[in-house]
Order: sequence, then C-alpha cells, then structure tokens
Amino acid sequence: MSVELNDKVALVVGGSSGIGRGAALALAAAGARVVVAARREAESREVVGEIEARGGEAMFVRVDVTIHGQVEALVATTVERWGRLDCAVNSAGINEDMVPITDADDALFDRMMAVNCKGTFLCMKHELRQMLRQGGGGSVVNLSSTMGHVAAPAGSIYTATKHAIEGLTKSAALSHAKQGIRVNAVAPTAVAGTPLIDYGMKHYPELMAPYIADIPAGRPARVDEVARVIVWLCSDEASFVNGHSLVIDGGQLSK
Repeated sequence: MSVELNDKVALVVGGSSGIGRGAALALAAAGARVVVAARREAESREVVGEIEARGGEAMFVRVDVTIHGQVEALVATTVERWGRLDCAVNSAGINEDMVPITDADDALFDRMMAVNCKGTFLCMKHELRQMLRQGGGGSVVNLSSTMGHVAAPAGSIYTATKHAIEGLTKSAALSHAKQGIRVNAVAPTAVAGTPLIDYGMKHYPELMAPYIADIPAGRPARVDEVARVIVWLCSDEASFVNGHSLVIDGGQLSK
C-alpha cells in the first residue's frame, strides 16, 4: 500500500531532529508540502534543504511552543504560504527526568510541562481552529510514548507529561470527530538516534540499557519506523482511526 498526500499541507512542530525530522521527510516523500517548525534554525533549514533536494516543497518557521503568540503566528504563516492546513504533527518535547519523584527538580517539572504539555495544547488549539475554519477535515498526530501507557520507577515527570498528551488527544478527537478532524497519537518505545534517547544513554545508561534490552524485538525502534506510522495516520488510509494512541514498541507492552 502506497500512502499519498499529494497537494496536502503538513505542519511538523519539532521538525528539526529525531522523530519530527523523520516525519517531515516522510510526509514530503508522500507528496505533502511541509512546514518545519522548531527553535533551532540551522538544523531545521537542513531538513528543508533535504526535502527540496528531493524535489519536495518545504519551509522553515521558528517557533517556541510555550509562547501562545508564536504558535498562533506559525499556523497563520503556514496558511499564508499554502492556503490551508491538512495535517499537523506535534513532536516538540524534552526529557531530562531520569530520577525517582523524590529527587525530581521543581524547575524541571515546570519546564517539561511547559514544552511537552502546554506546547502540545497550544499547537492543537491553533491547528484545530484553522482546520475548523477551512472545513474539509484534517488530521493531527501527537507524540506520546509507551510512558503514556505505563510507568517506570524513574522519570515521573516525563511519564506525567505523556499521560497528559494522551488525555488531550482523546478529548480533542471527541470534540471534533463530526467535523471530520481526526486526532491521534503515536506512542513509541525507545527510538535510536533521537535527542531524548541519546541524552538518556549518555547520562543514565544504567537505566536505558535494561529498558532497551526489555524490548522483545531485541532493539530500539528506528525513526523511519515511527515516521511511516505518522504518515499513515495523516492520510486518508486511516480515515476511521480517531482518538487512538498507536503503540510502536516491538511488542514491549504485550508482556
């Protein structure tokens, strides 16, 4: 089955690296015009350049997802350039939390909640408003995690943010299903080559190594494996999938 997104406009928030970068490249390969939105300009422009080198259309917009006005302007800029918004991928997120809750830092809690939860909320708010204004439906995909389904002894803040994203996803799906707008999430396990996992392996290998070893597939996921699922959820091939969190874990949560 070949997924096509020809003439669709896709916004990827957090598209400068990791899963967001992979999603931007995969969406463009499927025919979408892609907005790569992130704080890091150099890395984002590299993604745009790679898309254009392959014959696609893309542009970069700088955004801090914790600032309401910047998120609102991001969606407006997307529409100014290409007239509408069909698909949105909200992948901006951070994780520096690898300790028990008794050792967790208050400031880190505020920062992670701001980026992971408030950022996803603000992006959804303005993406959905645009999809409602233009009519014709749309698809939003949020980045959750297996930690949005289960928990671990360490990483309570990260777990809380991903559980919150699961709730936001389901609520928005119920709110706008009759308008033809689908809101789903992907929930991957550890994904090789992403900033989150690279950080964890560097600073907390004693936690990350057993977690990866617990994956029945015997390895972490690859970025392209998650990106392909995101593209499918954005496409009409997933037209009746709504309010769902699709776990991409090599069988890990089946144990």
